[in-house]
Amino acid sequence: MGSILDYLAWRGDLPLSRDPFNCIDALLLSSLSYIDFADIVPGKGQGKVTMREASKQFFKRHSEEELSNDKSFINFCPSILRALANSNRFRGAMLSNFVDDTDIGREIQFGALEIETSDGIAFISFRGTDDRIIGWKEDFNLSYMTVPAETEAVLYLQEVMGGRTQDIRMGGHSKGGHLAIYAASQTVPDIAERIKNIYSFDGPGFGFNKEILETSQFRFIQQKIEKYIPQTSIVGRLLTSSVEPVVIRSNEKGIMQHNPLSWEVEGKEFYKLASADKVSDTFAETMSSWLDEMSFLQRKVFVDDLFSVFEASGCETMSSMTKMGVRRAKALITRMREINDSGGKVRTLVKLFFVNLDVVKEGKEALADKKDALVDIIKKNGNK
Repeated sequence: MGSILDYLAWRGDLPLSRDPFNCIDALLLSSLSYIDFADIVPGKGQGKVTMREASKQFFKRHSEEELSNDKSFINFCPSILRALANSNRFRGAMLSNFVDDTDIGREIQFGALEIETSDGIAFISFRGTDDRIIGWKEDFNLSYMTVPAETEAVLYLQEVMGGRTQDIRMGGHSKGGHLAIYAASQTVPDIAERIKNIYSFDGPGFGFNKEILETSQFRFIQQKIEKYIPQTSIVGRLLTSSVEPVVIRSNEKGIMQHNPLSWEVEGKEFYKLASADKVSDTFAETMSSWLDEMSFLQRKVFVDDLFSVFEASGCETMSSMTKMGVRRAKALITRMREINDSGGKVRTLVKLFFVNLDVVKEGKEALADKKDALVDIIKKNGNK
């Protein structure tokens, strides 16, 4: 079974005039907003650069050794940039309006990029959650507040697309998918009417802003939303989903399924499954029941406590937690004992994270037993 890169190697010679834009194209373009295009792709209103030229400049600045040392969830993105730039399908696409705003103090991680494809339609790519703990916390913050990235997404869309007549596609992976839907639901009617498609790839749903789902504008854009998740999705099952997701088979295990390079492709379509698996379903049901019984203040305390445990390790990224030594592990455990976790919810999610990592490390032989263990861990505290 192939990957999104195999798809591009197969169909990359065909321009959009011969083979129209599809959901795999959308995932490829959604991945580009993870790349650091500072001083390569112009900022808002400052000009454009071709995909081919942007790729050329990026690989001038970043060596293969540097890129191979990146062990984060998004280390696949430069490979996508190179493949897009070498394809007849996308090499002439115009990149512009690059934004990168990450601030730990404000708990914001926002990035976006416009890609104008050869069919004349603008694709707005919203950056999702990378490997940094601050980004994962912002995903959970969606359960009780409008996060800064949501506000920035609405402003970005209106600044970039306001006063134009061009049709629009929007999308993002992880939190980027949520931001695409949120921005479309909150923008001015003129822009909303020009949106053709909205793609969410393993993106969280709505928590604090559930009332958005009842608005007339959301009902208008809802028919344009396409949501995709891997079979053991965790991030994509956070909070209330606005649409029924399409489930895709992944060749990875546990939380590593969040990497879209693991999503399997048949021809020019994803390899679809009938439903998500037991771990994903149990996680979604348990999180929903927990949040329904919490006030917004209780949700905030829960999220702050959960991430104070991860932060106590001194690690800045989720992947670095797999390599932390004894001292950092002791600090994490000490913090977990300090918080008031009488319901066991924080302890459950911390265990879920580390057992998920064990599934990845131990391979297929342990997968079935570990999946049952994951479900048991979630259910054990699901009714507390």
